[in-house]
Amino acid sequence: YFLSQNGVKVSRNNVMRSESKFLEYENTDNTDVLQEYFVPVGEFAPYIHDLRKTLSHEDLNLVNITIRYVQKNEKADLSYAKEDMFSLVLLINEGFSTDSQASAARIVRKMTDTALRHRGSYYLPYMLYQTKEQMREAYPKSDMFFQKKHKYDPDDLFMNYFYQRYKS
Repeated sequence: YFLSQNGVKVSRNNVMRSESKFLEYENTDNTDVLQEYFVPVGEFAPYIHDLRKTLSHEDLNLVNITIRYVQKNEKADLSYAKEDMFSLVLLINEGFSTDSQASAARIVRKMTDTALRHRGSYYLPYMLYQTKEQMREAYPKSDMFFQKKHKYDPDDLFMNYFYQRYKS
């Protein structure tokens, strides 16, 4: 069909995949990073008010925020949704310089504190800007997770930056 339309053969696997050239970002001075915070549904309005106050005096290039609903999930030791939550995914543009990275880390820790004050948490796999104390407050079962990791991998065969930074 596509061959008859525009002379280009498209495989069945690629028919619904759109071009993604617009997502390529090749700036050598800065980059886009994600941070995600989770707050209980009932805390959303006061959290937004506090987040606005937290960020009002900061120099942060916040590109956009996407909000989504996340259902409670207590099955995982490192669950970010201890109750029904709203998730705020922040797209932030930050520089590569040492000063820019330090500023971004400081602001992310402030935003994390804001989420924690509202019984919230944050998404672990992004930048490791949060302190050990913040991680443990957001993830109260983290010690159980690290104990299990040690039990099943006592020689630390499987290692990553998260484990190195936050292990007990």
